[in-house]
Amino acid sequence: MKRRIRTTAMLLVAGVSVCTFAVPSYSLAEQNEQAPVKQVLGDTNSNGKLDIADATAIQEYLAGIRKLDDMAVRRSKVCGNKGLSITDAAAIHRRLANIITRFPAEGTPNTEEVTKIDNNEITIYFSERKGWTTVNAQFFNHATGEQKSEFPGEEMTYVETDDSGNKVYSATVDVSKYDRVVFNDGETKTTETPVTKASSGYYIKSTKLTNGTYFACVYTYGKTNAGKLETVTLHDYPAGYDKDICIWTPEGYDPSDKSKKYSVLYMTDGDNLFGQLPTMSGYEWACDESVTSLMSNGGDGVIVVGITSLPEYRDYELIPNLGTLYTEVPGSGEIEDQLGGAVFSEYLMNTIIPYVEANYNTNSIRGIAGSSNGGICALYIGLENLDKFRYIGAFSPAFALYDKDVWNKYLTEKNFFGQVPNLYIYCGKTKHDTLERRMYPLSIEMEGWLTALGYPDDKVTTVIDDDGTHSEAFWALYFPEMLGYGLKY
Repeated sequence: MKRRIRTTAMLLVAGVSVCTFAVPSYSLAEQNEQAPVKQVLGDTNSNGKLDIADATAIQEYLAGIRKLDDMAVRRSKVCGNKGLSITDAAAIHRRLANIITRFPAEGTPNTEEVTKIDNNEITIYFSERKGWTTVNAQFFNHATGEQKSEFPGEEMTYVETDDSGNKVYSATVDVSKYDRVVFNDGETKTTETPVTKASSGYYIKSTKLTNGTYFACVYTYGKTNAGKLETVTLHDYPAGYDKDICIWTPEGYDPSDKSKKYSVLYMTDGDNLFGQLPTMSGYEWACDESVTSLMSNGGDGVIVVGITSLPEYRDYELIPNLGTLYTEVPGSGEIEDQLGGAVFSEYLMNTIIPYVEANYNTNSIRGIAGSSNGGICALYIGLENLDKFRYIGAFSPAFALYDKDVWNKYLTEKNFFGQVPNLYIYCGKTKHDTLERRMYPLSIEMEGWLTALGYPDDKVTTVIDDDGTHSEAFWALYFPEMLGYGLKY
């Protein structure tokens, strides 16, 4: 089984973001904790490897003297055609003879690379706003439990007092060894917080959490309002209204410099990414801060495109039609009949992406991400366009809108043996947030279902925060980690 990240952040006293639909309550006992069987393209005889016997098994199946289960047939379609044929057996012969190095079904990989950040040592900054006389940073590795030092950790170094009168402290950490930090004064402390190559600065909000700790928010040290945010209105959305698209370009972006290209991350929730509008939780995704921090640490800039939805139709727009829903969703009459996740997906692929790529300096690397209904929509868009996106980020995804039978039918129709995106799934499971708790069981199962159907296990990871809530506060904390997993910088 892939790693499961568990942290101790507690429910915010302030309100959290909520969705407007009901979801089924799954028992955690329903989870399948068995390690999925690794699928090998071309493994017709199900022995876990590719060999000459697989080509023979295809010939026997086509001759009617051998039976194959559905998964074996899927693995055998190495040419990527709808049906299994003798050409698949021939392709296996050619692959074993090293005449070809990839099966046609694997497609042509997107080899465009991002700038690799060779230096794993990064400096992080903490803006102290609670009157602490000493500021410590305890670093540890979430997977192994290894600590750089025991609590309270190392004392951070005073750097300066900023223009707002807050004292700023710094510490250096090797993020290849330690990926979590707790800031503290020896007694009072923050929640466990991800630290990545897209991390720079942290500060404490005034709200105390239910366990007496504070929530650490992200910012970019030394930078304020970096980059440029503009709103573009696109027309002809099938529902009969215009679409506002929020496009953030990073610091240094020069539209006249066609030699410098940027990857693009498309976000299904365009209103709460950059602090444009107030949210129920009082937090935002802070996408611009995380990308700017990545650049400060030597990484590439990323253009972030937020796709807005009218509030009264957001839920319905972002829900793909995979089968029978557990509940009705907002919208009524003719306009409801025109909306849906498939329409949203097609508009993204056929209108929004072409517009962005025609008017901005972009390369071939794309990501798609979102939360809640936006999370299930991001997964849907990514799976419908497997070779069009480098990575998917599904945060607190509303997978629970459909039961396991619906998901099984949908996923088994997909071919995951070709080029697929890196998939990052995040969800909380706090007992204090009923909605997030209901998202958890299917969020944690999705990885196993996908890998059992051939999705490479090194291209999907699931991150769980034991007390994470359905809130931009937590999505902003894990957004930098999603960037790192997706872009592999």
